[in-house]
Amino acid sequence: MAAPSKVEFPGKKKQRMRMRGTKQANADTQKRLRKNLDKLLEEGESLLPAMIWNGRLKWGRTDPVTKTLREMRRILSKRNDTKWLAKRMMAKRGDLVGKALAGSLMAAHDKEISLVGDYAHPSFGKGSFVRKGDGKPAYQAGIQNHHLPKLRMLPWEDHARRGYFFFSWPGGFVCTGRDSTIPEGWLESVLGRSRFDFTYDDGIWLTKGLEADAVRERRMTGKGYLVLNFSDGTPVALGLELLGSVKGKVSFIHNMALSMLPPNLSLVMTPEAVWYPEGYSQDGGEGTDEAIERVLNAWMGLTLNEGSIEQRVKVAVLHHLDHGIVVGDKWFEEPLDAVEELSGSAAEKELSLILMKMASGSGVRISQRGEVAEREGAALEIAANTFNDVLSALWEEYGLAGLEEYGLDSVEADELWSQQMKKMRPFGKFLRELEDSRSKASIVSKFPYKPTKVPGVVGHIHDLVITGLTEGRGKAEKLAISSRGDIDKEASGWAWLVAAGRSGGQEWQFSPNARERGGAWSHAATLVWKEGELIVDGKDSNYKDALENLRKACGQSEPLP
Repeated sequence: MAAPSKVEFPGKKKQRMRMRGTKQANADTQKRLRKNLDKLLEEGESLLPAMIWNGRLKWGRTDPVTKTLREMRRILSKRNDTKWLAKRMMAKRGDLVGKALAGSLMAAHDKEISLVGDYAHPSFGKGSFVRKGDGKPAYQAGIQNHHLPKLRMLPWEDHARRGYFFFSWPGGFVCTGRDSTIPEGWLESVLGRSRFDFTYDDGIWLTKGLEADAVRERRMTGKGYLVLNFSDGTPVALGLELLGSVKGKVSFIHNMALSMLPPNLSLVMTPEAVWYPEGYSQDGGEGTDEAIERVLNAWMGLTLNEGSIEQRVKVAVLHHLDHGIVVGDKWFEEPLDAVEELSGSAAEKELSLILMKMASGSGVRISQRGEVAEREGAALEIAANTFNDVLSALWEEYGLAGLEEYGLDSVEADELWSQQMKKMRPFGKFLRELEDSRSKASIVSKFPYKPTKVPGVVGHIHDLVITGLTEGRGKAEKLAISSRGDIDKEASGWAWLVAAGRSGGQEWQFSPNARERGGAWSHAATLVWKEGELIVDGKDSNYKDALENLRKACGQSEPLP
């Protein structure tokens, strides 16, 4: 039975079938591909990579790259034989790169370029191409975009996997065989197209701020640097601070790696890092080289962000220093010098210095937030900026001993250390209170009797005198007013108020009997107060005699201690 006839509607246009992965080429794409294909047809031999390797395989066999190049030259010799090219581009056997070349040459004979494929490589970039035959799209894209140094290496990926090296730059395209020595002109071109400005100084490529002699001797110059030692013997020195300085630009190492096949710079270059903190010698601690090597290998392997290299190298060096004090990017042999880099009060500085001396050689790191962590080297590393953070970090382990070294007795030190451990206060406030306490204690120690050590009425007035002279008359006044329930204590409180000149307006708070009795003692109490003032002022005083006179005036039978 005959198939039903197809019905066509008036005005319907015939549609051109197109392959999956292709698109209609715009005018610019057509123009560019036309130019590329014409050049391939006219001077294809000059677009092939130059084979400069002179090595030989075992038993006199020809290397696979040379075989591919021979096949490509044979195909180019048939470039105008479209029937032959049509068969070669569909051949089931033969060199795969040659098959892609045959298809590309066949495309070059097309008068019209309409449908094109879009090829995109995650590393080497993208480009449009005309697909002819069943050659690999990547190979055809690379051949037809021979003007792009990165993309044109795609047809040679399989050869690179077998151990052959390719280098591509605007001025050359070279295969060095199994020899990883970089070709002449490649490095200069790559550096010239990088995001950094390099100068050449007697065999060394340098970025701005680096001295060639220092690089040769691997001494510190600038703010530290990397040395890329290439297989041809050429060193490239790159300032560390530059790596994270330009935002939104192509990674330096990424761009360099993608100028060769395989894109593995470790096969043609060995990196070094030269950096050490200000004040330190060039020799790092044990494990430094290994730590730096891990950082640089990650960088070359394109797994580490280029902007973090400087900090990672510094951390690798600092983390392994085995003596001294590190504050920021500076190294000090003694805590006395290191403490000058931190900020805070004089009291915080004094106590911090004590604790830093105790922690020297402990192998800990104090973070910017005052947190402490172990490190590889024995040096004390301080990333914090303030004494408060240093004290917070070292307090648990060294605070108690530090307070004793600061001048406190063991009992007082233990009490204050424990209080601070329970509720960490700002050390500025903590030490101000401590200094006040020490100052009061110093004054109290000058009196012949400590508080609460003198009995009776005389003892009560003596305690009020010390309180008023060390903690202020206001506090002593509150204590004097609160002395109720006992006529002698109430009277002694009134006697002190009169002696200290604080009795005005307070009469109503005392009974008439207390005021009468205290008034009788007030003259003797005034002499005690004045002699106490002389003690505080550091002058000669007859305080003990004044207390004895007060005892007699009060009629107290209990003798002084």
